[in-house]
Amino acid sequence: MNQATIWVKDPLAIYAKNSKSGIVIKGQEIIELVGAGKAPLSQIDEVYDASESVVLPGLINTHHHFYQTLTRAYPEALNKELFPWLKSLYKVWAHIQPEMLAVSTELALSELLLSGCTTASDHHYLFPNQLENAIDIQVEQAQKLGMRVVLTRGSMSLGEKDGGLPPQSVVQTKESILSDSERLIRSYHNPDKGAMTQIALAPCSPFSVTTELMRDT
Repeated sequence: MNQATIWVKDPLAIYAKNSKSGIVIKGQEIIELVGAGKAPLSQIDEVYDASESVVLPGLINTHHHFYQTLTRAYPEALNKELFPWLKSLYKVWAHIQPEMLAVSTELALSELLLSGCTTASDHHYLFPNQLENAIDIQVEQAQKLGMRVVLTRGSMSLGEKDGGLPPQSVVQTKESILSDSERLIRSYHNPDKGAMTQIALAPCSPFSVTTELMRDT
């Protein structure tokens, strides 16, 4: 992480009080607001001319499904209510390969960044056999692009044969879900201030997760 102290100087417009002459950034933090006609009190390493730029906080996306960028124009699912929509797509999602998830995650994050979003939370609950490392793939893509993320380890344990909505091909056992949830927290969750990667747990829905798993998660 670059720890240089940077003055973002004289922006065309800025969304912050008492900062007409810009802001001073060090690492991941804004350490000073520079009032109109003033110079920073901090020792500056670099100056960025923002006279043709508008400075505003990064937007935050609080709910996404990155993998669904692959199927958002899937004809069979268009204009359907929730349950028929899910039923038409489960059979497609069951065959998503790791490289496909990597591409869809990269695309989703890139679209968010280009729209001014710098933090996103993704709810990924699809773990067919070939995609058991889905969150690992998402972590890699987010770190590559420099996006701050809260990646939620979703789950589906209640398949059709037990009265749930999803087919058996996309559900997991309670034991495998909880074990992987613990692994992901140990491996990737950073509780520190300014963390770029955090993990949360997010059982999917009452029609795809048992009451027991909801409670134990």
